[in-house]
Amino acid sequence: MANDPYDDVFKNLARVMEELLSNLSTEEPARFIGCTIISGPGNEPRFIQMDETDGNEINYEVVQDSEWIFITAELPAGIESEAYAKIMTECVRIFAGERETEISLECKVVTEESSYSVRNGLIDIICKKEIR
Repeated sequence: MANDPYDDVFKNLARVMEELLSNLSTEEPARFIGCTIISGPGNEPRFIQMDETDGNEINYEVVQDSEWIFITAELPAGIESEAYAKIMTECVRIFAGERETEISLECKVVTEESSYSVRNGLIDIICKKEIR
């Protein structure tokens, strides 16, 4: 019987779930803040840990491929003004209430082809890498 082309995706998803569940703390309730599963042929799943910040910055994660940079950030609860992102050629700034976080990018991006959206307490930012 021929392999279903989605078999690898499901195997990778199962590995990700096993890793997540085996590392959950039994002392604290679990929290998931954004999740991106990127699977390619022959690639093992990888896990990206969000760095904890000093309490005044916004928690975020950055994932990228050859053409795009993906940023997901958790917005603080109870902010009074709408959150937004300012996408510049070499960095991204996230504004949420009184909090502001600047994320330096490893390469230049095309601001006209980049965008962000705010939903369910998260801000998702997609930046198009500048191809030289």
